[in-house]
Amino acid sequence: MAIYYAQRKYSVYILDRRETNIPPDEDDFSFMEYWTVEEHLNDTYIAINASRSHTSFLSKKPAENIEVTAIGHSHEALILTAYEASQYDDMPLGSVDRIVPVDIIIKYDPQYPELIYNQTQEFNIISSEIENEVYEGTGMASMIYVASMAYSNPEGSSPYPGLTNIQLFRLMASQTYILSSYPYTPDYHYWSGDLSGLSYVNESRLLYLTLSGGAAPFTPKYMDQFMAGLMGNVDGYEINSSSVDSPVLYVGLGGGFGDYGSWWYENEAGNTNSRVTSMIWNNQGHASLLIDQNSPELWALIDNWIKNTET
Repeated sequence: MAIYYAQRKYSVYILDRRETNIPPDEDDFSFMEYWTVEEHLNDTYIAINASRSHTSFLSKKPAENIEVTAIGHSHEALILTAYEASQYDDMPLGSVDRIVPVDIIIKYDPQYPELIYNQTQEFNIISSEIENEVYEGTGMASMIYVASMAYSNPEGSSPYPGLTNIQLFRLMASQTYILSSYPYTPDYHYWSGDLSGLSYVNESRLLYLTLSGGAAPFTPKYMDQFMAGLMGNVDGYEINSSSVDSPVLYVGLGGGFGDYGSWWYENEAGNTNSRVTSMIWNNQGHASLLIDQNSPELWALIDNWIKNTET
């Protein structure tokens, strides 16, 4: 994706979150104690500041004249939206001119009380874990473990009765909601497919990327708490929609958060910002922005929006 935009003459910078390089076998998470959402916002400011300054140096244009479009996927879309509503976006070198949050839910439409309730329960569980200094790996930690078995012994018997290792990996990828106590949507999944294979992504490449750092096994608890607090309508957890004043393109992935995610951008941020646009792209799953064979079709749609949207 970064190469795609670089080839189209953008100056491209990648910001990866702190937890990306935590090894799957880590069992001491004391170093993550202060990895709050505020720290992630500060990281984002440092990165945007650096990217604007570096692009200014390369182009010989004043830094304040460099336009920044930020694309964030999943948790990064959450951070990006919170960043746009924060004081960091008001700083001259930290401002963002356009944002493209991809597949996230900031707040559910009130017509889905069961999904809201589920995230309230999730919030309570995470809050209790933080209070009791307990940390358990996310679903990605389990997926990395299963991917390692599927890569080394695909036809071997998996821990899930009746399935081979590769079939279990496909189940986790294509029917993710089955394995979650509180799925975000009724059909939430990472990639489309079934037990016989995945539809839009090269399976061997996906396994390799999962095992070589493409999946972060652990998420800071404060990030999970913040997300569940937003979606569960918990008091004290909200993003000020009226502060989201840049042009916004929300992209929902049909098999991921989809229309559930577009509601807040259209109905909350859109109340005070006439430059909010949303689109739902294909029913392929939450991770389809990245390495599906047809992902460049989505990158092209985002590129077209950037070029046709004035700041």
